[in-house]
Amino acid sequence: MGKVTPATHYISEDEPCFLLTELDSMPPKGKPHRYRNFYVMRGDRIHLYVEDMGLSKKHKAPECRIPGGVIDPTSKRIFIEHSVAQLRAIAQDLKKSKWDVLELAGVNRVRNP
Repeated sequence: MGKVTPATHYISEDEPCFLLTELDSMPPKGKPHRYRNFYVMRGDRIHLYVEDMGLSKKHKAPECRIPGGVIDPTSKRIFIEHSVAQLRAIAQDLKKSKWDVLELAGVNRVRNP
């Protein structure tokens, strides 16, 4: 990466969304929290919107990253396939289902490097 991603204070459900992540992180004070990050398109740039989902220990589902678009490596053009609402729905569906993380990754065991 190396570039600074501009932040935004609002998003709309029909806005084009490049990526949704739900990751655990430490706030400046307190215990770890889970944060939902939306990387939305505004004009020709990606902007970040962050939602605090509360304490990490309250979330049983693993962290996730759900792509909603791609960047063409040759032309550097950004192609968006999903909206904020669609990626939010995908995240909710993943939490409800009983996915085996190792099966999704296509491995039968975890190896330490």
